Amino acid sequence: MSEKPRIDPKKTKEMQERTKERNLIIQEIKSRGPLTIEELSKTVKIEKSRLLRHLITMRQFGKVQTVGERDDQFVYGLPKEST
Repeated sequence: MSEKPRIDPKKTKEMQERTKERNLIIQEIKSRGPLTIEELSKTVKIEKSRLLRHLITMRQFGKVQTVGERDDQFVYGLPKEST
C-alpha cells in the first residue's frame, strides 16, 4: 500500500493564513461596501502590497471585482451574485 503524501506543515499554515486574510477582506467589503486598497489596508491591517496580491487573485477567481475609482484608486466590491 502506498503512503499518503505528507503536506508540509509550513505550506499548510501559509494556505490557512491566506484563506483567513481573504475571508477578512470579503467580510470587510460586505459590511462597509466597496473600498479602495488604502481603505482596506487600514481596516484589515494587511500591508498594501500583500493586499494587492490577494485582490488580484480574488479577481481572477471572481470573488471581488473592480467597481469604479475613487481618489485615483480602484474601488473593489463583491460580484452581484456574492452579495
